[in-house]
Amino acid sequence: MEQFSKAAAHIIDDVLAHDPIAATFAGVHTYDHDMPDLSADGFAQRQARARAYLDTLHGYDSAPLDVDDRLDRDLMLATIEVKLRELVEVQDFRRNPSLYCDAAVNGVYAILLRDYAPFDERLPALRSRLEQIPAVLRSGTQNLDRPPRIWIETALDECAGAKSFFTDAVGPLVDDRPDARRALHGALEALGAFETELQARLGRADGAAFALGRDLFDYKLAREHMLPYDADSLLEFGESAVRSTQAALESVAARIDASKSWPQLVEALREDHPSEESLLDEYRRSLAAARQFVVQQALVSIPQGERLNLVETPAFLRPTLPYAAYQPAGAFDAKQDGTYYVTPVQADAPAATRRDQLLGHNRYGMLLTNVHEGYPGHHLQLVRSNRVSSVPRRIFGDSSVFCEGWALYCEQMVLDAGIDPDPRVRLFQLKDQLWRACRVVVDVRLHTSGLSFEDAVDFMVDVAHLERFNAIGEVRRYTQTPTQPMSYLVGKQQIMDLRERERSRLGSSFDLRSFHDRLLSVGTVPIALVESRLAAT
Repeated sequence: MEQFSKAAAHIIDDVLAHDPIAATFAGVHTYDHDMPDLSADGFAQRQARARAYLDTLHGYDSAPLDVDDRLDRDLMLATIEVKLRELVEVQDFRRNPSLYCDAAVNGVYAILLRDYAPFDERLPALRSRLEQIPAVLRSGTQNLDRPPRIWIETALDECAGAKSFFTDAVGPLVDDRPDARRALHGALEALGAFETELQARLGRADGAAFALGRDLFDYKLAREHMLPYDADSLLEFGESAVRSTQAALESVAARIDASKSWPQLVEALREDHPSEESLLDEYRRSLAAARQFVVQQALVSIPQGERLNLVETPAFLRPTLPYAAYQPAGAFDAKQDGTYYVTPVQADAPAATRRDQLLGHNRYGMLLTNVHEGYPGHHLQLVRSNRVSSVPRRIFGDSSVFCEGWALYCEQMVLDAGIDPDPRVRLFQLKDQLWRACRVVVDVRLHTSGLSFEDAVDFMVDVAHLERFNAIGEVRRYTQTPTQPMSYLVGKQQIMDLRERERSRLGSSFDLRSFHDRLLSVGTVPIALVESRLAAT
């Protein structure tokens, strides 16, 4: 229906105009000079706009719409309803100082991330956003009211990273540009003042709660993710997955060396890694082999023209990306080139530190990482998502259950297809699955049943066998992102269940590559919406 399409386009234009950082990341550069209004009044206006969007969408009955417009309407309604409820009930702008640190860094990083225009053409937007950072951080000082202590600690670490980014990454770019250099100096001063404010608040923090609460947690499961779970049934799923994965680990470990436990085997196998000098070259060879396997086995179609650039992680990102990460192209970028960051060993670090860093780049984990981040994982899925004809799905299609579930599903799928029959690779795949199963348990218990931060860290150390330092970083993130940590394993299971339902529905005409292609063609939306679209074809 043309009228609905115009209404949806108007909402999207308005969303991007008021979220200029998201617009830049998406490849829409109309608002590159702007920063979001993070004042209390700005958040009140967000509520008003969300209500207006919902009024517009409710004005269109779903019955006359075709299947794609109906999917877009359902997606937009669900996304905006959840955001509105969070704005009213959670009010992160009063509780989470990371909101302001993230805006300061990402506003600038989005301008520098891609060479969508020559640097001299991007410089005015860079300077403009730098000039607005003091106002962004002043809004934080004015808005914050009893943030949880753990969130203040997290934001202080982020402030330190932000200062490093501005000094080390942005500074050299504007050294000979006086106006931009002055704007950078002002941004750094504002960061220092915000950091001082957070330090003072840390000294008088009183243990304010971070838990979302059962009612809103259940609402997000049902409305945002469209899952058939509440907190109780999700916890049951997670605990069952922990037990079954532990049993699978023990079985595989016995095949490798019955005299050692699976944690002992993992620790020993981590010693099989490339040298410091050959690290990136080996990643590139392994990545190319994963791509070739996908092609040879006809697991999923690879779009023409896609490209994945594997590069060293920029220095300012290395403290938060110890091993590897994927940065997709924007939904509207002309070039759909993904960037795959691999963090090299720190050349000037002590020998023991360099050795520990290499352990994380072991060859068994490397294969799985390349599958998860590259082929057929995040890169392939997000390139396909960016090519969906539906503009609403390009903007609102950011389902963590689909995105993270697909990447985790791919790890098992390629092993089942025979990419490497070595049981040692299967051991590492199951080890990582156990970690994701533990995330489900901790996610539910942190936000609905009073699990403390310290007990959650202990659980991730004792059961998932994470190093304590990494477990602390993980649980810090879990406290701020309720229902995201459960997405990985839940999403994988959702895709596997959908695959079996499609196999039953289609019978002898079912084809695995066709299933994967149709799955990815819908966009990064909740699996329930994907299934409704597949059923219509």
